[in-house]
Amino acid sequence: MNANGSFKGQSAPCGRMADSEHYEDHDDDFVTREVEYACGCMSIDREYHDGSVSRRVVHHDGRVMVDELLSAE
Repeated sequence: MNANGSFKGQSAPCGRMADSEHYEDHDDDFVTREVEYACGCMSIDREYHDGSVSRRVVHHDGRVMVDELLSAE
């Protein structure tokens, strides 16, 4: 996965302001976009070639805040 940029003072899923690293990766099955926050929170979005999208957001304490799959219409 390639780093696409670093950002200062982003709002993390836990509500804290934290620096973040953004990554994007493309392969034959899906596109993955991942954000890692300095506080330890993480957000992962995966877009599949059929148009469906999965989203997972993890709090820095390890608690999964969002884990969903939205199918293409």
